[in-house]
Amino acid sequence: MEDEVQLNVEPFVDRAQENGLGIDEQEVWDVIDERADEDEEPATYSWVHLNKFRKFERHDRCFPWTTEDELRTEVDELPAPTPRPEWEEREDQ
Repeated sequence: MEDEVQLNVEPFVDRAQENGLGIDEQEVWDVIDERADEDEEPATYSWVHLNKFRKFERHDRCFPWTTEDELRTEVDELPAPTPRPEWEEREDQ
């Protein structure tokens, strides 16, 4: 199980750091260990979030993607905060 988690943690931290988030691998492991020590259930979406997802599905607004480029193409037309986030500005250059 830990090998599977390790395979997910490293790319997660790498992607977060590439996008300007100040997080390191030890911080992620601390949270994982803390949740395990407290026998916490895996994190899940609340019914409110699930309800929102269902509404998107009903209106054909749920877009599957397999790559980051495909995701960015799908969300390119969505309204965004002004000014654009710093990480997004760097990606566009």
